[in-house]
Amino acid sequence: MTGRPTRAGHPRPLSELGLPLLLVLTGAGLLRATVRSDMYLRYVKEGLWPYLVASGTLLVVLGLAGIGAEVARRLRQPVLRRDASGRRYWHDPVDDHAEAHDGHGHGHGGATRVAWLLAVPALTLLFVAPPALGSYTASRDGGAARVERTAYEELADAPTTPMALEEFIGRSVYDSTSLRGRKVRLLGFVTAGKAPDSWYLNRLKVGCCAGDARTMRVEVHGVKAPRNDTWVEVTGVWRADDVTVENPVPALDAGALKPVSPPRNPYQDAPPTDG
Repeated sequence: MTGRPTRAGHPRPLSELGLPLLLVLTGAGLLRATVRSDMYLRYVKEGLWPYLVASGTLLVVLGLAGIGAEVARRLRQPVLRRDASGRRYWHDPVDDHAEAHDGHGHGHGGATRVAWLLAVPALTLLFVAPPALGSYTASRDGGAARVERTAYEELADAPTTPMALEEFIGRSVYDSTSLRGRKVRLLGFVTAGKAPDSWYLNRLKVGCCAGDARTMRVEVHGVKAPRNDTWVEVTGVWRADDVTVENPVPALDAGALKPVSPPRNPYQDAPPTDG
Protein backbone atom coordinates (compact mmCIF):
# COMPACT_ATOMS: atom_id res chain seq x y z
CA MET A 1 0.00 0.00 0.00
CA THR A 2 1.41 3.30 -0.99
CA GLY A 3 1.72 6.12 1.45
CA ARG A 4 0.13 9.49 1.43
CA PRO A 5 1.24 11.65 -1.53
CA THR A 6 3.95 14.11 -0.59
CA ARG A 7 4.92 17.38 -2.19
CA ALA A 8 8.29 17.19 -3.93
CA GLY A 9 10.41 19.52 -5.98
CA HIS A 10 11.96 22.82 -5.00
CA PRO A 11 10.38 26.27 -5.18
CA ARG A 12 11.06 28.50 -8.12
CA PRO A 13 13.94 30.84 -7.19
CA LEU A 14 13.08 34.51 -7.01
CA SER A 15 16.13 35.23 -9.17
CA GLU A 16 14.12 34.09 -12.19
CA LEU A 17 12.31 37.43 -11.99
CA GLY A 18 15.57 39.36 -12.15
CA LEU A 19 15.80 40.04 -15.88
CA PRO A 20 12.16 41.15 -16.32
CA LEU A 21 12.46 43.45 -13.31
CA LEU A 22 15.67 44.95 -14.70
CA LEU A 23 13.93 45.61 -18.00
CA VAL A 24 11.04 47.36 -16.25
CA LEU A 25 13.37 49.47 -14.10
CA THR A 26 15.50 50.51 -17.07
CA GLY A 27 12.47 51.34 -19.22
CA ALA A 28 10.82 53.29 -16.40
CA GLY A 29 14.03 55.27 -15.91
CA LEU A 30 14.13 56.20 -19.60
CA LEU A 31 10.46 57.23 -19.60
CA ARG A 32 10.91 59.36 -16.49
CA ALA A 33 13.83 61.17 -18.12
CA THR A 34 11.94 61.79 -21.38
CA VAL A 35 8.16 61.82 -20.91
CA ARG A 36 7.87 63.28 -17.42
CA SER A 37 10.77 65.75 -17.67
CA ASP A 38 13.50 67.19 -19.89
CA MET A 39 16.20 65.40 -17.91
CA TYR A 40 17.39 63.53 -21.00
CA LEU A 41 18.65 66.82 -22.45
CA ARG A 42 21.46 66.70 -19.89
CA TYR A 43 22.85 63.60 -21.57
CA VAL A 44 21.87 63.44 -25.25
CA LYS A 45 20.75 65.63 -28.12
CA GLU A 46 17.10 66.65 -28.32
CA GLY A 47 16.60 64.81 -31.62
CA LEU A 48 17.00 61.45 -29.86
CA TRP A 49 13.80 61.95 -27.82
CA PRO A 50 11.49 59.69 -29.90
CA TYR A 51 14.04 56.87 -29.91
CA LEU A 52 14.45 57.05 -26.14
CA VAL A 53 10.68 57.02 -25.58
CA ALA A 54 10.25 54.05 -27.92
CA SER A 55 13.11 52.17 -26.22
CA GLY A 56 11.75 52.86 -22.74
CA THR A 57 8.25 51.75 -23.72
CA LEU A 58 9.54 48.55 -25.33
CA LEU A 59 11.65 47.67 -22.28
CA VAL A 60 8.70 48.15 -19.92
CA VAL A 61 6.39 46.05 -22.12
CA LEU A 62 8.95 43.23 -22.42
CA GLY A 63 9.65 43.31 -18.69
CA LEU A 64 5.98 43.22 -17.73
CA ALA A 65 5.39 40.38 -20.18
CA GLY A 66 8.24 38.44 -18.59
CA ILE A 67 6.91 39.06 -15.09
CA GLY A 68 3.42 37.99 -16.16
CA ALA A 69 4.75 34.78 -17.71
CA GLU A 70 6.74 33.99 -14.58
CA VAL A 71 3.75 34.60 -12.30
CA ALA A 72 1.62 32.34 -14.50
CA ARG A 73 4.21 29.56 -14.22
CA ARG A 74 4.29 29.94 -10.44
CA LEU A 75 0.52 29.61 -10.24
CA ARG A 76 0.44 26.48 -12.37
CA GLN A 77 -1.06 23.54 -10.42
CA PRO A 78 1.20 20.58 -9.61
CA VAL A 79 0.23 17.12 -10.88
CA LEU A 80 0.19 13.78 -9.07
CA ARG A 81 2.84 11.29 -10.25
CA ARG A 82 4.51 8.07 -9.12
CA ASP A 83 8.23 7.50 -8.71
CA ALA A 84 10.10 4.31 -9.71
CA SER A 85 9.07 2.57 -6.49
CA GLY A 86 5.41 3.37 -7.00
CA ARG A 87 5.28 6.06 -4.35
CA ARG A 88 2.98 8.92 -5.27
CA TYR A 89 4.21 12.52 -5.14
CA TRP A 90 3.23 15.93 -6.34
CA HIS A 91 5.28 17.12 -9.32
CA ASP A 92 5.57 20.86 -9.96
CA PRO A 93 5.94 21.56 -13.71
CA VAL A 94 7.81 24.74 -12.81
CA ASP A 95 10.73 22.56 -11.73
CA ASP A 96 11.19 21.36 -15.32
CA HIS A 97 11.90 24.91 -16.44
CA ALA A 98 14.36 25.48 -13.62
CA GLU A 99 16.26 22.27 -14.38
CA ALA A 100 16.33 23.13 -18.08
CA HIS A 101 18.53 26.10 -17.16
CA ASP A 102 20.78 24.00 -14.93
CA GLY A 103 21.09 20.27 -15.46
CA HIS A 104 21.88 19.81 -11.77
CA GLY A 105 18.89 21.78 -10.58
CA HIS A 106 21.01 24.53 -9.05
CA GLY A 107 20.37 28.23 -9.65
CA HIS A 108 22.98 30.64 -10.91
CA GLY A 109 22.72 32.93 -7.91
CA GLY A 110 26.15 34.50 -8.35
CA ALA A 111 25.50 35.57 -11.92
CA THR A 112 22.11 36.96 -10.92
CA ARG A 113 23.61 39.01 -8.11
CA VAL A 114 26.10 40.52 -10.53
CA ALA A 115 23.34 41.23 -13.04
CA TRP A 116 21.48 43.24 -10.41
CA LEU A 117 24.30 45.80 -10.57
CA LEU A 118 22.73 46.84 -13.88
CA ALA A 119 19.83 48.21 -11.87
CA VAL A 120 22.02 51.02 -10.49
CA PRO A 121 21.80 53.26 -13.62
CA ALA A 122 18.06 52.66 -13.86
CA LEU A 123 17.48 53.51 -10.20
CA THR A 124 19.64 56.61 -10.64
CA LEU A 125 17.39 57.85 -13.43
CA LEU A 126 14.30 57.07 -11.36
CA PHE A 127 15.26 58.69 -8.08
CA VAL A 128 18.26 60.97 -8.72
CA ALA A 129 18.80 63.69 -11.31
CA PRO A 130 22.50 63.82 -12.24
CA PRO A 131 23.34 67.34 -13.45
CA ALA A 132 24.42 68.29 -16.93
CA LEU A 133 28.13 68.60 -17.65
CA GLY A 134 29.62 71.87 -16.49
CA SER A 135 32.78 73.48 -15.19
CA TYR A 136 34.46 70.19 -14.27
CA THR A 137 34.32 69.03 -17.88
CA ALA A 138 35.09 72.44 -19.40
CA SER A 139 38.14 73.07 -17.23
CA ARG A 140 39.64 69.71 -18.16
CA ASP A 141 39.11 70.03 -21.90
CA GLY A 142 42.54 71.27 -22.95
CA GLY A 143 41.75 72.84 -26.32
CA ALA A 144 38.69 74.78 -27.34
CA ALA A 145 36.37 73.25 -29.92
CA ARG A 146 36.99 74.49 -33.44
CA VAL A 147 34.24 76.32 -35.27
CA GLU A 148 33.48 75.91 -38.95
CA ARG A 149 33.69 78.78 -41.39
CA THR A 150 30.25 79.88 -42.49
CA ALA A 151 28.57 82.74 -44.31
CA TYR A 152 27.65 85.18 -41.57
CA GLU A 153 24.72 87.50 -42.15
CA GLU A 154 25.09 91.24 -41.72
CA LEU A 155 24.28 92.21 -38.16
CA ALA A 156 21.34 94.49 -37.45
CA ASP A 157 22.07 98.01 -36.29
CA ALA A 158 21.16 97.75 -32.59
CA PRO A 159 22.71 99.02 -29.35
CA THR A 160 23.36 95.45 -28.21
CA THR A 161 23.34 92.28 -30.29
CA PRO A 162 22.38 88.95 -28.65
CA MET A 163 24.64 86.29 -30.12
CA ALA A 164 25.26 82.57 -29.76
CA LEU A 165 28.67 81.79 -28.34
CA GLU A 166 29.67 79.74 -31.39
CA GLU A 167 28.77 82.61 -33.72
CA PHE A 168 30.76 85.07 -31.64
CA ILE A 169 33.78 82.76 -31.70
CA GLY A 170 33.38 82.09 -35.43
CA ARG A 171 33.14 85.77 -36.27
CA SER A 172 36.23 86.51 -34.17
CA VAL A 173 38.17 84.01 -36.29
CA TYR A 174 36.72 84.47 -39.78
CA ASP A 175 34.83 87.79 -39.78
CA SER A 176 36.37 89.95 -37.08
CA THR A 177 35.48 93.23 -38.79
CA SER A 178 31.80 92.60 -38.03
CA LEU A 179 32.59 92.64 -34.29
CA ARG A 180 34.73 95.76 -34.06
CA GLY A 181 33.14 98.27 -31.68
CA ARG A 182 29.92 96.26 -31.47
CA LYS A 183 28.37 95.50 -28.10
CA VAL A 184 27.20 91.87 -27.81
CA ARG A 185 25.33 89.84 -25.22
CA LEU A 186 26.40 86.21 -24.65
CA LEU A 187 25.07 83.33 -22.56
CA GLY A 188 27.07 80.58 -20.88
CA PHE A 189 28.36 79.12 -17.63
CA VAL A 190 31.39 80.21 -15.65
CA THR A 191 34.80 78.60 -15.13
CA ALA A 192 37.86 80.10 -13.49
CA GLY A 193 40.47 81.73 -15.70
CA LYS A 194 44.23 81.40 -15.83
CA ALA A 195 44.73 84.85 -14.31
CA PRO A 196 42.98 86.55 -11.35
CA ASP A 197 41.54 89.30 -13.56
CA SER A 198 39.86 87.00 -16.10
CA TRP A 199 37.52 84.02 -16.32
CA TYR A 200 35.79 81.97 -19.00
CA LEU A 201 32.27 81.96 -20.34
CA ASN A 202 31.58 78.46 -21.71
CA ARG A 203 29.14 76.35 -23.69
CA LEU A 204 29.49 72.62 -24.34
CA LYS A 205 28.92 71.36 -27.86
CA VAL A 206 27.81 67.73 -28.34
CA GLY A 207 27.70 65.62 -31.48
CA CYS A 208 25.42 62.90 -30.10
CA CYS A 209 25.62 62.74 -26.32
CA ALA A 210 27.44 64.19 -23.34
CA GLY A 211 30.23 61.68 -23.82
CA ASP A 212 31.57 63.54 -26.89
CA ALA A 213 31.14 67.08 -25.52
CA ARG A 214 33.67 69.75 -26.55
CA THR A 215 34.12 73.14 -24.93
CA MET A 216 33.56 76.53 -26.55
CA ARG A 217 34.87 79.38 -24.42
CA VAL A 218 35.32 83.12 -24.33
CA GLU A 219 37.78 84.83 -22.00
CA VAL A 220 36.02 87.58 -20.03
CA HIS A 221 37.70 90.70 -18.59
CA GLY A 222 36.36 93.66 -16.68
CA VAL A 223 33.85 92.11 -14.28
CA LYS A 224 34.37 89.91 -11.26
CA ALA A 225 33.95 86.19 -11.86
CA PRO A 226 30.85 84.55 -10.35
CA ARG A 227 31.07 81.07 -8.89
CA ASN A 228 31.91 78.18 -11.18
CA ASP A 229 28.89 76.70 -13.00
CA THR A 230 26.84 79.89 -12.60
CA TRP A 231 24.88 80.64 -15.76
CA VAL A 232 25.21 84.30 -16.75
CA GLU A 233 24.51 86.73 -19.54
CA VAL A 234 27.52 88.92 -20.25
CA THR A 235 27.37 92.18 -22.21
CA GLY A 236 30.59 93.59 -23.61
CA VAL A 237 32.78 94.36 -26.59
CA TRP A 238 35.13 92.03 -28.42
CA ARG A 239 38.78 92.65 -27.58
CA ALA A 240 40.49 93.03 -30.94
CA ASP A 241 43.13 90.34 -30.49
CA ASP A 242 44.17 87.72 -32.98
CA VAL A 243 42.25 84.45 -32.51
CA THR A 244 43.71 81.28 -34.02
CA VAL A 245 41.74 78.60 -35.80
CA GLU A 246 43.55 75.89 -33.84
CA ASN A 247 42.57 77.28 -30.43
CA PRO A 248 39.74 79.79 -30.90
CA VAL A 249 39.31 81.59 -27.57
CA PRO A 250 38.39 85.25 -28.15
CA ALA A 251 38.39 87.81 -25.33
CA LEU A 252 35.54 90.07 -24.27
CA ASP A 253 35.77 93.34 -22.32
CA ALA A 254 32.61 93.05 -20.27
CA GLY A 255 30.57 95.95 -18.99
CA ALA A 256 27.62 94.14 -17.43
CA LEU A 257 26.80 90.71 -16.08
CA LYS A 258 23.48 89.13 -15.08
CA PRO A 259 23.06 85.69 -13.45
CA VAL A 260 20.28 83.68 -15.13
CA SER A 261 18.65 80.28 -14.77
CA PRO A 262 20.20 77.40 -16.74
CA PRO A 263 18.57 76.94 -20.14
CA ARG A 264 16.20 74.06 -20.80
CA ASN A 265 18.73 72.49 -23.17
CA PRO A 266 22.24 73.19 -21.84
CA TYR A 267 23.93 71.87 -25.00
CA GLN A 268 21.94 73.94 -27.50
CA ASP A 269 23.99 77.06 -28.12
CA ALA A 270 21.48 79.82 -28.78
CA PRO A 271 21.56 83.61 -28.33
CA PRO A 272 20.18 84.90 -25.02
CA THR A 273 16.60 86.08 -25.16
CA ASP A 274 14.85 88.88 -23.33
CA GLY A 275 12.52 86.28 -21.79
